[in-house]
Amino acid sequence: MKFFESSDVFQYSWLQIADVFWLRYPNPFSKHVRTEDVLFRDVENGVLHTKRLLTKTVRFSYFGYNISIKNEPIIEESFIDPKQHTIKTYTWNVGTSIAQVKEECCYRKKEENNTIIERKAWIAKSKLYFPSIIESYMIRRFQKNVHKTCKGLEYVLANKYPSSVHVENKTSSFLDKDKIREKAKKAKEMATPKTVPIFAA
Repeated sequence: MKFFESSDVFQYSWLQIADVFWLRYPNPFSKHVRTEDVLFRDVENGVLHTKRLLTKTVRFSYFGYNISIKNEPIIEESFIDPKQHTIKTYTWNVGTSIAQVKEECCYRKKEENNTIIERKAWIAKSKLYFPSIIESYMIRRFQKNVHKTCKGLEYVLANKYPSSVHVENKTSSFLDKDKIREKAKKAKEMATPKTVPIFAA
């Protein structure tokens, strides 16, 4: 079993993160996510419990062969707690995959306008030969995908909250700062009244 662990800080409030949580897809950095369906949803002691079925396209190389699996089923179980300011997600693939990858994430408030996402992932089981080599490869590929996931989330946040983007201080940004600045500028221009004052003689 191989293990991956990381943490990323977003300069957005926890409420802003929670607001766009269901709007993460589609985005330009997660084109492999094909469908989303809610299987279960309920409120338990003030915590929103949701189970969703996602389908994704999985591509990888195996001893010189490029393998593509379309509509790989993914289960995502989430718990949103507005009192504790936490979002916990548990994700794992099911069905036809050559290896089962499990992921655990916790979104929690770090500071007033900062949210940290702590992520853990591991290969639960593999169906390929030379599992240690394949698992190491899949962990490296997972790490690259995590970076895309972060860019996708920040893309959604920047579009939903352009006025919250402080480019000069956004050292943790996963996106191009000039593009974020341009989006914020356009949003400001759109918010500026376009009417021309009328003067009576």
